Amino acid sequence: MHQPDVLLSVKECLTVSPLFVDLEADFHARVPVVICKEKKSGLLCKVSAGNENAFQTTSYLASLAKQEHLLPPLVLGLRRWAKICQIDRAEEGGLPPYVFALMVIYFLQQRKEPLLPSYLNQAVCSSFGARLAFQT
Repeated sequence: MHQPDVLLSVKECLTVSPLFVDLEADFHARVPVVICKEKKSGLLCKVSAGNENAFQTTSYLASLAKQEHLLPPLVLGLRRWAKICQIDRAEEGGLPPYVFALMVIYFLQQRKEPLLPSYLNQAVCSSFGARLAFQT
């Protein structure tokens, strides 16, 4: 299935879903997307297909969320606050949703007793370096 077909299928599924409202599609954008709002929270959701960076970002966030159960509610809470303050509109000069997730991740990494590992600590860096040396 090709990218346009996937996005059309996503659009059709979201159209009939009672969980999402304000459905739009922008197939002419640099990265074609289907856009909707989650009805309960009002948070904006953008779905793309064939976007490797978005896939990797989502995988990274999902992995961290499995490590720390507080991450999703904290991110959603911060995003809700940003929406109330109207600083979440990237297209108007605000911050994109991913930034709020990174802020929460950083906060959880920098606590006196970190809830998430820091990827710049020595153990991770030495492990990463060892893998690089092994692969070359």
